[in-house]
Amino acid sequence: MPERIVSMHAFYKSRGEGVDAFLSRPTASGKWPAILIIHEWWGLEDHFRDMTRRFAREGYVALAPDLYHGKVTGDREEAARLKTSLDLDRATQEILDGIPYLRGLPFVNPTKIGIVGFCLGGGLALLAVCRTKEIAAAVIYFQSMYPDPGELMNIACPILGHYGEDDIYTPRSEVEAFEQILKANDKPYEIHFYKNAGHAFMNDRHPELYRKEAAEASWPRTLEFFQRQLKERNPS
Repeated sequence: MPERIVSMHAFYKSRGEGVDAFLSRPTASGKWPAILIIHEWWGLEDHFRDMTRRFAREGYVALAPDLYHGKVTGDREEAARLKTSLDLDRATQEILDGIPYLRGLPFVNPTKIGIVGFCLGGGLALLAVCRTKEIAAAVIYFQSMYPDPGELMNIACPILGHYGEDDIYTPRSEVEAFEQILKANDKPYEIHFYKNAGHAFMNDRHPELYRKEAAEASWPRTLEFFQRQLKERNPS
């Protein structure tokens, strides 16, 4: 049975400045595992607010930081400009500073924090798990930014990756190169490809990209992965 939830604006400090975010959580008492949700190149649009609610109904505290600081667009050219202009070190630090914020909340299990990223957010999620050992599990959807292979060697948690077979922005060659790095460095991972799906197949706010069959196939795999990594594992 889905959890009863509440959603709200959130705010935390990063490098002396502020990060606005959207948070959803179960209303039942107890300490819940938490998931950071990293948005696509469009910004923190309603799809990612809805994503926090979906995870909260599954028993997670879900936090989506606004890495564009109020800018949201549906225009591809503007989205590309925002993505390529982003200060990656700052954005990654803002993600990482969401971890102590979550740990300070009374309803969060501080040992059980995961991350999921989409498109640009997939690449940022990878950077985050390369730069901390405090994230227990990461789900990467069709990353469109590729961290340096030398940095990827530092990944410190299990990875689940989802990709469309028809994706021209995250082509199979990039995924295979990523997989080779994971394999060569003995990193635990799973990778799944989806037929008749291109880039951003999860985002139903963009019908030209959304692919219902791929989205519905990947979602239970994501939930099962987080269930296994965040709800069943003993704290290390």
